[in-house]
Amino acid sequence: MRDFLVSVGGSRSWHCALAGILGGAAMLIGANASRALEFAKHPADSAMVNAIEVKGSIETGDAVALQAYIAKLPHKKVTVVYLNSPGGSLDEGMALGRLFHRARIRTAVIGKDVVCRSACSTAFLGGRDSETEEPWRAKGSTARLGFHSFEIDWEDKEYTAQDMSNAIARTQKITLAMADYMIEVGASLEFLHARLRAPVDSMSYMSNEEALSLGIYIANDKTGELITPARVKSPRAGW
Repeated sequence: MRDFLVSVGGSRSWHCALAGILGGAAMLIGANASRALEFAKHPADSAMVNAIEVKGSIETGDAVALQAYIAKLPHKKVTVVYLNSPGGSLDEGMALGRLFHRARIRTAVIGKDVVCRSACSTAFLGGRDSETEEPWRAKGSTARLGFHSFEIDWEDKEYTAQDMSNAIARTQKITLAMADYMIEVGASLEFLHARLRAPVDSMSYMSNEEALSLGIYIANDKTGELITPARVKSPRAGW
């Protein structure tokens, strides 16, 4: 492929009632976070492109660490971050996305067996082009971009109306934070809808067709062709 230029016991009734009200109102925080991210040069690195492989679980401090890593790289026209992560901290995922947006760094989830889910897919949405300053995110045709909803940690106790109110307030706060983040990085709120419709206890992976409709480039793993998203009015292949 060419380089990118770029169980609750007696409180069961409360459990069910609260789950029904909240549905899938936000995503799971801190899932699978066992190691911090690792950074390395990606094979797509070239004279014109700083291509960085970002791999592992997302933990607090990763955005600052990545910023320090990038600061030591030679200045090039385009920087692309290739993400491969099962997720981790939601807050840190948003911090990474803000870094990508602010520094005009393209994001890519491309390659055999590559997956970007949960907090990683949040970070992915921050991708931005350095020339046009427009959102720029690419997904490989066989790579997996996953979303899932919020999971409530239930305790074996009686749940009160106050517990219910607190849980709803927490969910609303997270959902609003996610919406604010998406607006900030120029991501369609349809991405939030994609999260909210995902089952709490499983992962929903975005199809290539849906990704294209939401402004994500698709890289054909067989041919190397970069398919322009439907919402991009002025196609720029950028390979």
